[in-house]
Amino acid sequence: MARPRTPISAHGAISVVEVEKGKWRARTRYRFDDGRLRQVERFASSQSKARTALLTALVDLEAPSTSEIRSSTTLAQLAARYLEWKAVDGVAQRTIDTYRWAVGTVIAPASSAAGGIGDLTLREATTERLDRFLTAVGRDRGNGAAKTCKSVLSGMLGYAARLGAIRTNPVREVGRIARKNEGATAVTLEGMPALLAAVRADDRMRALDMVDLIQFLAGTGARVSEALALQWDAVDAAAKTVEITRNVVRVRGEGMKLQDHTKTTAGMRVIGIPDHLVQLLEQRRREQPTNELGLVFPSVLGKLRDPSNTLKDWRLNRDRLGAPDTSFHSFRKYVATALDSAGLSAREIAEYLGHRRPSLTQDTYMSRKVGGTRAAGALDQALQ
Repeated sequence: MARPRTPISAHGAISVVEVEKGKWRARTRYRFDDGRLRQVERFASSQSKARTALLTALVDLEAPSTSEIRSSTTLAQLAARYLEWKAVDGVAQRTIDTYRWAVGTVIAPASSAAGGIGDLTLREATTERLDRFLTAVGRDRGNGAAKTCKSVLSGMLGYAARLGAIRTNPVREVGRIARKNEGATAVTLEGMPALLAAVRADDRMRALDMVDLIQFLAGTGARVSEALALQWDAVDAAAKTVEITRNVVRVRGEGMKLQDHTKTTAGMRVIGIPDHLVQLLEQRRREQPTNELGLVFPSVLGKLRDPSNTLKDWRLNRDRLGAPDTSFHSFRKYVATALDSAGLSAREIAEYLGHRRPSLTQDTYMSRKVGGTRAAGALDQALQ
């Protein structure tokens, strides 16, 4: 009976012999990608060292690479190359900043005392080790941080696989990181008019110039970064539409930036707005001091407003307004639910909110507490 052939990228038995005093040779036959068996050997000063040197060489043979990224490259070294590549690949600066945070704070911090797995080589970054690491991140920092790190590691190791440094991406088989909550608390259809009335009557909200912004978010479901990027040339009062094509982000080392795109390509949209918002915007245009960028919702200095600081202002005041646990995403959820109750399809609502997938709108943004009732009208009537 014929002996079975050695599989591709596999080796036979390893022999280790002392060829001269203090010099050991480890040798085996390895089957290369062309199907041929060739002898591979390594030398060292002891039997165990020679065997280890040969096994290390065989690991490199399993994933030959013509680039400087090899299976012996550490995750910290790979991360540096990966971030350089992403920076020139047209990725949004905010995304790059998030990746850098994940690498520098969690995955491969500069100080070994801070933990991380930056010293692991690619050959050591097994699915089991990565799964344990991400589980620990989820336990210590929360599922959001774990998901971010999983995404970054998947990108890094996918990049290494494309360069030939490893054969497969070990993150693919890492366990799913479950969501522990449903995100922002939605405002009910019945509760929104009262909340907006409280906002309009609140002195602090007026001092922060947040009254019109909150009403705009509740009437459009726009992301706050989109609302703060809105310029007057994108408002068409006659057509009762606003064009959402820009985004405000904070770039590390540069400050606030106005981007000529939204979070996703689906976010580039023209939406109809309720009559009461048309009136609100016309009045705001008449009464608001002009600013250099023509922003509808600028800072008090007429500059770009920081979405994070604006959200912080909301959090500091929401309890007094009777809206604890809400965020700006609560207004997006409210709009999705109101439009669903008015009879719009999931695709129509997704297009209005700037979602690529209607399923995301249904699963994440539509409230499941409205039962079978339908609103008397669309947003304009719902907010009266």
